[in-house]
Amino acid sequence: MTRPIPLEVQESIKALFSQSWSLRAIQNFFPDLSLSVLSRYRKKFFGNSKQAKPGRRSLMTTQDMNYIERNLHNGNLDGPKGVQWFKPKRKVKANFVRAENRAKRLAWANRHRHLTTDDWRKWGFSDETRINMADRPTELLPHQTEAQVQGDGGGVVFWGMITAEGPSYGSTITEGTVNSEVYAEILELSLQDTMAYYGFDKKTFRFQQDNARPHTSGATKRCFRHHGYSLDTVLDWPVQSPDLNPIEHVWHQLKLRLNKYPTRATTISELEERIEREWYKFTKEDCLKYIDSMPRRINAVIRSRGGPTRY
Repeated sequence: MTRPIPLEVQESIKALFSQSWSLRAIQNFFPDLSLSVLSRYRKKFFGNSKQAKPGRRSLMTTQDMNYIERNLHNGNLDGPKGVQWFKPKRKVKANFVRAENRAKRLAWANRHRHLTTDDWRKWGFSDETRINMADRPTELLPHQTEAQVQGDGGGVVFWGMITAEGPSYGSTITEGTVNSEVYAEILELSLQDTMAYYGFDKKTFRFQQDNARPHTSGATKRCFRHHGYSLDTVLDWPVQSPDLNPIEHVWHQLKLRLNKYPTRATTISELEERIEREWYKFTKEDCLKYIDSMPRRINAVIRSRGGPTRY
């Protein structure tokens, strides 16, 4: 006999069916469930009645139509033929870059434009990210939402690094923030253990970090010197440049994976266990996919003359 699906997951599936989601769309959220199982539960919830289909979505939003109407009235669009080739575009979110930092980003990109994918594979890209137990409702599945008081419900800061051989040992900070003392401990443990595990040579391996204050403090510099890292290379990173760091895309994927759990983590320790479990699922091939995007990122910064990019 087939093992029944947990009630909370059934409620989530039912809610998605009620919103006219297709079987395949729901399966993307629940890859362990086959299409036949989902079809059986749809019949259980709604019988043989057909769900009302919303019809084809309009190609234009209300804002698009208002914009066209305005421009027809003021003469910027010339009748039906002018409207025919109208193509609205959604604004792309990009990191803010101050005018004085654009020149620095452009100069850095030009200095590194000659590097090949093989060169970039000698780098390790690191960063921290905040992960909360309660994210925004729009990022949750229906069964994960419930009434709550204002706040994020607590969370952790996670440090990690991606290399051409795979992910680093991760560090989870469950209390407070990352200061110089905490960061030095991360370098002593997670970074050094990763270097030893993969057999990286400090003479050829390039460690990357951003310019956050704990990363550039006197204590941090002493730690780097003690372990034989070159400060000239470690501290050589342009400000306001998350789009140049491929690990930002890994954070996005990590949070998507955490969000697919049937229930939210209710304790910090449970959240920590989930993060560790999902982090070490990233493979060497996953990391290479993001690291190998560096030449394209460099070219994007050069094309934008140091400004924001699509990354």
